[in-house]
Formats: sequence, structure tokens, C-alpha cells
Amino acid sequence: MVMCRVKDPGEGFSLDQIRHSALSNPPEDPIRHAAYREEKGLRPGGYGVLVAKELVDELIYDEKGNDVLLIKYLDHGQSKSAKENA
Repeated sequence: MVMCRVKDPGEGFSLDQIRHSALSNPPEDPIRHAAYREEKGLRPGGYGVLVAKELVDELIYDEKGNDVLLIKYLDHGQSKSAKENA
């Protein structure tokens, strides 16, 4: 298992309230957040949490939303592609 903790002194956030993130996009409009970011004057981006969710097995946030634990379980017996083909 590999664990990584990321904490910052900021106000934090709730995953339900980050419209500027790709997480808020409906399946039929996968880049909707880009227009929202542009409207708010934010730089291009908003894919961080989505990418992290795809790369790790667990994301555990504290209540404030400024401290997260990323967990990746390692299976030394098979690679991911070998499991998918099984």
C-alpha cells in the first residue's frame, strides 16, 4: 500500500460545491466546467481531483476539505491489465 497525505492551510472545499472542477460535469458534457472557469476568470484546469480519483483506490478528505489522504493498494501478483483480461 502507498499512502500520501496532502494538506494545505486554505479554507478547504466540499466536492459537491466545486463547479469549476471536471467532477461536476455531466456525462453528456465532459468539459462543461471549462466554460464556468473562463466565466469566473480562473485559469484552465480543474482535472486534479478527477485524475486523482482514477489513479488511487481511496481519497479520504477531512471535514474541512483541506486535508486529503490518497491510498493506492498494490497487488504484486498481477498487473492491472492482466486482471482486466482475466
